[in-house]
Amino acid sequence: MKDTLNKILKIDRRWLFLLLSLSILIPIIKPIGISSSSISSSVQNMYDFIEKIPAGSTVFLGIDYDPSTAPELHPQATAVMKHLFKKNIKVVILTFIAGSGGLMDELVRTIPPQYGKVYGKDYVVLPYMPNFTAVLTQMASDMYAIYDKDINNKPLKDYEMMKNIKNYKDFAASIDITGTALLDGAWLPLVGDKYNLPILGGVTAISQVGLGPYLQKKQIKGLIGGMKGASEYERLTNEQAKATSGIDALNIAHLLVIFFIIFSNIILLVLKFI
Repeated sequence: MKDTLNKILKIDRRWLFLLLSLSILIPIIKPIGISSSSISSSVQNMYDFIEKIPAGSTVFLGIDYDPSTAPELHPQATAVMKHLFKKNIKVVILTFIAGSGGLMDELVRTIPPQYGKVYGKDYVVLPYMPNFTAVLTQMASDMYAIYDKDINNKPLKDYEMMKNIKNYKDFAASIDITGTALLDGAWLPLVGDKYNLPILGGVTAISQVGLGPYLQKKQIKGLIGGMKGASEYERLTNEQAKATSGIDALNIAHLLVIFFIIFSNIILLVLKFI
């Protein structure tokens, strides 16, 4: 028995690495959904708020992140956009981050067709604007003074969904998915607090803590934090996708490492007494 236990302790570490790799790869290929069943209050509030928005309403969806924070934020944007389209809510997509173009393009290229949504009727995409202060201030009176054309360089007013849209009064909410301070540093003070437009958002896990006071005061109506928050939102919308896969992979890998540690220590303890 002693020889067998010593052989187990001396197993080629490459087999362990292979097992660890499989534990990460399998959930990524096919989400399992083994993450915690609990839903954070901020994610639940965001889901509930969007659920209560009447069909046919219009919202802003800010895609304010670049590839550096995309692993956490892109699944959030995907889940939120799917939810909005499921609810038949019209979406005005915009960004103040120059590096978000490719990510925004991927969203509008892949998600709307899944729900039969038509450009100009159900959603439009606005061009990148660098000066967010000027843009958010001007849109309070007339958004067409800033955005006279869409990302395709066509007159924005000509689209069906924009016929009765002029300023913040015509929007049901603004949702900003961001890896920057735009949510609490721009949308909240310049739009939410000033013009009473409901503000919701998604941020990286490290930024979530700093937004706690805004959530407590309900200045931010709902918030998704990091990949964990995105996986919770996917669960609420019954859409298991990249966030669920990512959390599954992390959970399984962590459990496997813990198992290795406990198992090896048990063997060492047994060897000590035989």
